[in-house]
Amino acid sequence: MDRREFYALTIKTVLPLMMQSILNASVNFIDQIMVGQLGVSQIAAVGVANKIYSLFYLVLYGTCCACVMFVSQYWGKRDIDGVQKIMGMTLSITVSLGVLVTIATGLFPRQCMTLFTDDLEVIENGIGYLRAISASYLLLSFIYPFNYLLRGQTRVRIVLVTAIGSVFMNIFANYAFIFGNFGMPRLEVIGAAIGTVATRAIEISILIIYLVYSRNEAFSNIRKMFSYRKNEFVTFLKKAIPLASNEFLWGVGTSVYLVVYGHMGTEELAAMSIMTTLITMVQTFGLSLSSSAAVIVGNEIGKGNKESVFICGKRFHRLAVGTGLVIGILLYFLINPIVYAYSISGTRTGELLSACLTIMCCYLPLSCYNSMNVEGLFRSGGDIKFVLLMDTGGIWFVGMPLTVLFGDVLVLPLAIVYSAYVFVEIYKLIIGFIRYRSGRWLHQLSLENV
Repeated sequence: MDRREFYALTIKTVLPLMMQSILNASVNFIDQIMVGQLGVSQIAAVGVANKIYSLFYLVLYGTCCACVMFVSQYWGKRDIDGVQKIMGMTLSITVSLGVLVTIATGLFPRQCMTLFTDDLEVIENGIGYLRAISASYLLLSFIYPFNYLLRGQTRVRIVLVTAIGSVFMNIFANYAFIFGNFGMPRLEVIGAAIGTVATRAIEISILIIYLVYSRNEAFSNIRKMFSYRKNEFVTFLKKAIPLASNEFLWGVGTSVYLVVYGHMGTEELAAMSIMTTLITMVQTFGLSLSSSAAVIVGNEIGKGNKESVFICGKRFHRLAVGTGLVIGILLYFLINPIVYAYSISGTRTGELLSACLTIMCCYLPLSCYNSMNVEGLFRSGGDIKFVLLMDTGGIWFVGMPLTVLFGDVLVLPLAIVYSAYVFVEIYKLIIGFIRYRSGRWLHQLSLENV
């Protein structure tokens, strides 16, 4: 595609995905603020109960990443049969899991809570919440595959519409059911769960209405969706399982970082807890661009346009580095306002946070470039094993040993301990650059032979 067409399609894809990520993050923020007004025990109960969602999300995310990887290539070559089978396999996995988790949390909430805590007060507060929210897991098992299908088809505006609808519904339902407004009973944490279920119901309703009225090709023949063969399903699992494993191992690895920071002191742990939230928000921009690249480049791979793939890859790398530079510069000038917003100006925690934010500003261009490879280009080409080596390998073989060495063994200042992230990004940069130039990440995906 020519330069103008490329940038027009990128903007059309990136902006809705970016807005959706920001809106989804705001839903969690709103929940925390509203539940936080009920008390510490209620906050803890909701936090513990949501660990089940975190585990559920890992499988959903891995499965749906494999889904969009195949769909984007099949859509590029207009293989509708392939798209239908991929959706059938994706829904078979996610809905089966959704049914199991819904039954477990709905019928055995106490047993589920005791897996994560032995605090009786937290367990009692969490039982009602978990039982009330159980239906949302089944709804999510449809929502995620539908969303990722639409991403693979570059139909992302409707994804943004569902995110907007969910935010408004979440605010309204939480305000009504948690605190007993608009004539509703005051249900506190159970009200928060009902608000979440209502939000998911709105999301799935919007998506189903759109898919029906737009006559989406993936659902033109429901019987064909589930006519896949065993060997095709095994091929799909070979992509989905490593992706889910990558997310799980990455999550466990980053948890070890927080343990090390906790050993360093209360101020250090507080500073890095704030950093975790800020990193998630800042990464939204780079990850949205990478998600867009995964779809656009996947479409080009499906069409067999190898030359176009590398032209798009070069452009996306430039966009990623430019995005990292702009965000890094803006963040640098926002450090003092951020510290002030958290009411830690003039404190040691504020000084520690400022130092770590300055380091993050410096490595953001590297981070965005590496994210483009890991989350964008290599995934679009189905290079899952190398993605695992880059992402999880960086955390476990570079970042974690350095963090433990700097923090627990040498007992260095927090800024130096945090600089382990820089070494992780350098590791990813070197092996990612070599891999990209080799072209061995580029594969035409097929259920018959991957």
